[in-house]
Amino acid sequence: MKKRYPKQFKINAVHEVIHNKKKVKDVAADLQIPTQTLYNWIKIYKQDGTFHGSGHRKNTDKQRIHQLEVEHAILKHALFLPKKTEAIFDFIYMNKDTYPITTMCRLLGVSESGYYKYTKNLTSQEQLRHQQIEKLVRDIYIEKGPDIGSPSITTLLNKTEFIASQATVARILSKNKEEWQSSYAKFHKNSDVQLQFPNKNTLFDKDTERYYNEKLAKDEIDKLLSSTSFSDFKRYEHYGVTEADHFNNTDNLVLQGENLFALHKLQETFISKVKLIYIDLPYNTSRNNLSYRDSYSRANYLVLLKNRLELALPLLRKDGVIFIHCDDNQQAYIKVLCDEIFGEETFINQIIWQRTNGQQNKSHIATTTDYILVYAKDKSRLSLNRSKRTLSQLKTYKFHDEHGYYRIDRIQNKKDGYYTYSINTPSGHSLESKWMFPKHTFERLQSQGLIYWSRNNVPYRKAYLDDRPSVILKDLWLADKHGTTREASAELQTAVGNNNFTYPKPERLLKQIIELTTVENDIVLDFFAGSGSTLSVALQLKRQFIGIELMEENFNLIKSRLNKILQHRTVENNSFITAKQIKH
Repeated sequence: MKKRYPKQFKINAVHEVIHNKKKVKDVAADLQIPTQTLYNWIKIYKQDGTFHGSGHRKNTDKQRIHQLEVEHAILKHALFLPKKTEAIFDFIYMNKDTYPITTMCRLLGVSESGYYKYTKNLTSQEQLRHQQIEKLVRDIYIEKGPDIGSPSITTLLNKTEFIASQATVARILSKNKEEWQSSYAKFHKNSDVQLQFPNKNTLFDKDTERYYNEKLAKDEIDKLLSSTSFSDFKRYEHYGVTEADHFNNTDNLVLQGENLFALHKLQETFISKVKLIYIDLPYNTSRNNLSYRDSYSRANYLVLLKNRLELALPLLRKDGVIFIHCDDNQQAYIKVLCDEIFGEETFINQIIWQRTNGQQNKSHIATTTDYILVYAKDKSRLSLNRSKRTLSQLKTYKFHDEHGYYRIDRIQNKKDGYYTYSINTPSGHSLESKWMFPKHTFERLQSQGLIYWSRNNVPYRKAYLDDRPSVILKDLWLADKHGTTREASAELQTAVGNNNFTYPKPERLLKQIIELTTVENDIVLDFFAGSGSTLSVALQLKRQFIGIELMEENFNLIKSRLNKILQHRTVENNSFITAKQIKH
């Protein structure tokens, strides 16, 4: 019959070997136990971390629970461990006195014999010390984030005792920083996700279909962008058209030419002066029956847009804003691209515009909306004008007292109210219910005379019209208020007669955008001017405007449209200058 040994006896024997570094044979001889028995105890201890009971009993539920707890602690500690075998061996070595080696090797997927072979090669105490320092540096770097440098890490490392110099820390950081950043999820920011496409970091000359690398061909890009100028200046006024020799920063402008070069040229005069940019982009649908080119590869389309947005951004005032009109064909790509160019933090909202009331039956789901992405130059400086209340909204203010007209808002919510308490009604009864706000708020409103009691003794909150003269716009713009493309075509027909322009935008839509973002004399820029809807509305609302249009037919259409407004208006200083782009 095998001899049974007390648990503490076995623990003491194992500790003599593991912690006191004695040989197994010597400990076995001193304690008068078989050498193989001691080897077995050491193996069990390294695997489970302790002994259960007084002998070699079967594994119990308690044993299994303890083992699971140990395994959980190991996996948690090794959560961000690099997958390199050497790094795993280092981890096991650094934690060999905390966790069983066999268990760590099994969980982390490395060979136990390989581990012991690796530790035999660690003959230098200096090497072991360096690995320990590297681990400490890594832990600090992971905790504090990727912006921490070697001086700060050195200070934290030597807080209680000197461990390493800044030069040592700097070498460790230089060697491992890239790997640590790629291995730890906490370092991955939203900005790490970017839109990738061919020739992204180039300027694309669509006339020659040549790409210029933004870093390697700076001189060529500057030369290309400076290769044009404007001529054939004409001033349009109420009483006629006259020759002009230049324009200044207070003139309304309609420029005919490639908007890439025009935007570059405008920076000489209009840097940081534009309040609103609105552009209705080509939708890139590969259709050939439109009044503008609408067929590019997606990569070229995004390069073209990127080049122009980067030139337009410096023209915006610090409190400026840009509205980018597109359809669902490219919207997702444009949104990510704009996040990169303007900064994700400057994104205001995405407006959905119902462009038609009609019903198409050509696809699985009818497309009736467009998208308008809104970005600020600096979100903290942007201030949007609120919208006046509609007649239907005003009709809800049907109650009146000595303070003015008001409407009543519900404050009792029997189903979803967050606060439950009792109040006294004018009839003297107690009413317990669920309410929309806490009791102290109700009592304050009641003391201020802002509670309306119905005939059934139900309280409502008074909302006076003078307190809310305007409202914040919603991001869903419906056709009945903001117009449709069919309406826009009729407007254009009325303004200039028969024309071939396809899919103009309604003036009601542009009026909403311009009134939301600008006041009189602010500058509005549209560098995909198209049929001139933006410029037409800006002129009528007494905003200064700049329009850029490539197609000569559309350029002539814009001149006719704006000139007709001038002929029917005698407002002071209503005029605009046209010019054509020429290459040197």
